[in-house]
Amino acid sequence: MDTAEHVLAAPRGRRFAAHLGYACSTDERASNYREPLTRADALDVLAAVDAETVAQLSELDVLEALGRATDFARYWQPPDEEDLWFGDPAIVAALHPVVEAVLACDHARWWSTPMDPTCQRAVQKRYPSTEEWSETFWSNQDQDADLTAWRRHVLDDEDRFRRFLDAEPERQISGEWWSTPVPSRIRVTSRARQNLGAVELLLAEDDISDGRHARVWPVHVDDSARVYEITGPDAWTHLVDAYPLAVPASRRSDWYEATGKHLQWYLPDWAAVSVDYDAVHLTVLGYLTTPGLALPLTTHTGASVLAGWDPDATFWLDPRLVRVDGRPVEWHRTGDTPWMPRSAT
Repeated sequence: MDTAEHVLAAPRGRRFAAHLGYACSTDERASNYREPLTRADALDVLAAVDAETVAQLSELDVLEALGRATDFARYWQPPDEEDLWFGDPAIVAALHPVVEAVLACDHARWWSTPMDPTCQRAVQKRYPSTEEWSETFWSNQDQDADLTAWRRHVLDDEDRFRRFLDAEPERQISGEWWSTPVPSRIRVTSRARQNLGAVELLLAEDDISDGRHARVWPVHVDDSARVYEITGPDAWTHLVDAYPLAVPASRRSDWYEATGKHLQWYLPDWAAVSVDYDAVHLTVLGYLTTPGLALPLTTHTGASVLAGWDPDATFWLDPRLVRVDGRPVEWHRTGDTPWMPRSAT
């Protein structure tokens, strides 16, 4: 498969392509932030898109479309109706020239590049229940992530779910669905782009912040940092195969809902990964081609799902190698307006 086909073989990639197509459409069924209401309307709209208009979009327009794909990522429930529409072969065919066009744009040049240490940013968000900024953001910069405690938590959770299933084998019970090293004292960064303090402002799954206020901090990355790059499904399964942690009971229900499959599920053992790597970065192309799929392993009998990882996010397994370095800038938005910097503080 070529790169466009890899994108269209994945649910986040198809969703992104559809919203990119809507952004280029002049059809009233996809204008003024409305979306087509039926599969037939979606096909009509997307089949009529002139792919050449993709090149006329600004980078923020493209990232907004990608942000829509992250907004609708759900790994604890079945695919929603629109995700099912976008898997229709006729819609996939209509989306192919849209994806080819965006991949050829200058905006996409960095989507396959490694973590850039020169422009990493940390985002501090505000939540609906708070009105003031917390002053404890990254306050203990010399602490490690305590991934041994994370592994203990995962194994305890797995044991608890195994007991549930021993008592009621057919029981469907939701739990932790993500495959990231959370909870721990992990730190997360993403890169700054022109006119955007950090891509995390737009590209965040399962975001429960108010979506209107954030502080963006410059960070310093230690030159010695060893970074593993997730560039696509093969890079993810290679990581899991090399550092496997079996979680068939705790992920059984949620990942069945997301993929329709009961498999022997695995996570990366992040404590083991941290022996060899200090950070793990998911490229934008890695995001468009990997999350939400039941990806079979090579050296283990089972599979894994990449879930809960934002595009371009770097998880710092050794958070001591990245530190806030300077003053934050407050960013804000209202309604559908772009994120804008308010002022340095």
